[in-house]
Amino acid sequence: MAPIKVGDSILDGTLAHFDEKDEMQQVSVHSLPAGKKVVIFGVRGAFTPTCSLKHVPRLIEKSEELKSKGVEEFLLISVNDPFVMNAWKKSYPETKKNVKFLADGSATYTLGLGMSLT
Repeated sequence: MAPIKVGDSILDGTLAHFDEKDEMQQVSVHSLPAGKKVVIFGVRGAFTPTCSLKHVPRLIEKSEELKSKGVEEFLLISVNDPFVMNAWKKSYPETKKNVKFLADGSATYTLGLGMSLT
């Protein structure tokens, strides 16, 4: 895995998510943080025990603290299809609108970053 450090430019790519109207959107990774301070958070998979019970709840728990430091949005990326990511998002009603559950269904983006686990 190639480390990504604060300040690094990251690869652009297209990911999918369901918006507030429950409509699927295709979005450019570079367009998501435009003009905002964001945290990009990658997890192994939706509904996996560790991600569901530890990673996402911890992100939600720390979100207010991070927002007080200027973070406006959290971008959660996983190699699941957008429908699975949408169902996973709905299992965390406390995420409200500040967490986007982004789907990299074909793992193209994850592979491009060199972040796949095999």
